[in-house]
Amino acid sequence: MPDTDNSHQPQIYKRIIEDIEKWPIARISRDREAVIHAIVEETLQNILQKNKTEHDVHEELAKAVYLEKIRLNSKAWKTDPEDDKAFWNDVKNKLVEFENKADNDITEETALLRKIITRYVTEIAGNFKPRTYRFAERFVPFAFNRLLNASHSKAFRKIFGNKKDLLKSINLVGEIDQARTLTEKGIMIMVPTHISNIDSITVGWGVSAIGLPSFFYGAGLNLFSVRFLAYFMKRLGAYKVDRRKKNAIYLESLKSYSTQIISRGGHSLFFPGGTRSRSGLLETQLKLGLLGTALEAQRRLIEEAKDNNYKKVYVIPVTLNYGFVLEAPELIDEYLRNVGKERYFVPSDKYSSSFKLVKFMIRFFTADADFTIAFGRSMDIFGNPVDDAGKSLDAAGNEIDISDYFKRKGALADDTQRDSVFTKMVSENILDAFKKNNVAMPEHVVAFAAFKLFLKKNPENDVYAVLRTPEENRELNRAEFKTTLEKLVKEIIKLSTKEKIRIDPLLEADIEEVMDYGVKKLGVYHTKKPLVFIKNGEIKCNDMKVLFFYHNRLEGYGLEKHV
Repeated sequence: MPDTDNSHQPQIYKRIIEDIEKWPIARISRDREAVIHAIVEETLQNILQKNKTEHDVHEELAKAVYLEKIRLNSKAWKTDPEDDKAFWNDVKNKLVEFENKADNDITEETALLRKIITRYVTEIAGNFKPRTYRFAERFVPFAFNRLLNASHSKAFRKIFGNKKDLLKSINLVGEIDQARTLTEKGIMIMVPTHISNIDSITVGWGVSAIGLPSFFYGAGLNLFSVRFLAYFMKRLGAYKVDRRKKNAIYLESLKSYSTQIISRGGHSLFFPGGTRSRSGLLETQLKLGLLGTALEAQRRLIEEAKDNNYKKVYVIPVTLNYGFVLEAPELIDEYLRNVGKERYFVPSDKYSSSFKLVKFMIRFFTADADFTIAFGRSMDIFGNPVDDAGKSLDAAGNEIDISDYFKRKGALADDTQRDSVFTKMVSENILDAFKKNNVAMPEHVVAFAAFKLFLKKNPENDVYAVLRTPEENRELNRAEFKTTLEKLVKEIIKLSTKEKIRIDPLLEADIEEVMDYGVKKLGVYHTKKPLVFIKNGEIKCNDMKVLFFYHNRLEGYGLEKHV
């Protein structure tokens, strides 16, 4: 059933800005020191605005010291500065001095606060080196093609691959032309789903493949301990996010960084779910902090514009769709432990070194698995749809002037409570877009059909009891499975015509082919394949938990009614 039509020629997209030096990310990175200084001062003023007295500032500093001490008492990361403990001991000692001579003067506290903020912002700040980008652009297609074709050596003849070769392995679908047009007109915020460690690499390549300039993006500080990744990330726009740091000073520094980058015209990418989906489900809740910085950046752009001629911030939802997620067994185990249904020892991070990461990538890409990047229709920062010219539209299709959202009594006004409502609005529209742009793949459909049939066979059991089904009771009748699969495929295709989901073209093949292909490809490289055909032609489940993980990708569409 795989596509063997060699006449298919994937589209190669020309860069919308040919000269890398003229990309927003390159321009902002050239002014890195000035940008850092501006972020430090903004963060400082924001904190002092919330903490006006000497006592308030002292309390904020004390909370930061307390929380940082907790972090320092846990296991250190390779990326932690060598002077971390000494720095925070010094801050603590200074606070004791300040307390002993309280004088209603916050000059010394402000200087200490600035020192902490500078340390944080310098750590956070990303950079972009055009020379490294040019190397990565040549290297990534080569590496991906080597990996994707490693199990098909007869078909692989070239030493170096290129984008066209790679596009035959990775499907790019959706509103690509609109994304290209709006990136030229305004500032793009790309918000992908998140399910695998490979997501950053996948979506980064996708951005390049459709001809967009590079995006700034947040990456967990722990990833920088992997030298192979750190080398590229430090030079390709990644800014560091340390989720262990939970004090208000750090969080304000991070928000100010994102706001400054976007308001200076930098395209930005972040995973709004905050972390990988442990269950396999599409995101159902988003982190609002970074979305809030995009809203604040839009307010500033409007405020600073002349004659209402402002740059707009656009949000483009992206779904990353895999027929095989290498980490699925660990992810679903963690999910089940967190919901209290199972107890087990949490495994250590499998991808904490360059060797382990490369091994992970090789296993993933040699698995002959399918994956698709789907670009959704863009919206403005309030969640309103936009046309191809970038105009915001209301429900009736009339143009909206989004500057009105920021006005109170006819004048632009800063209103934190109002803006939090707007951020919630756009998050709900992103979640809706994720559902509509989710790509139903044969692997997902066979997993959904199988798991729902196991539930149907055991109506007295809940999901978690079904997960503990003994091995001897994990067989499904092929004819019943095929009938169920056929019903599901018809319903999914019907949903796709209503633009409620996307479908893999393979779903439109003969149902026998869909079944055989889906079962064969589902969890293709797991130690225990979730579904297999056995000698009598029936279908057996070897791993109920992993089957549950893949089945979850199609939850939320009401498909269970058709099983």
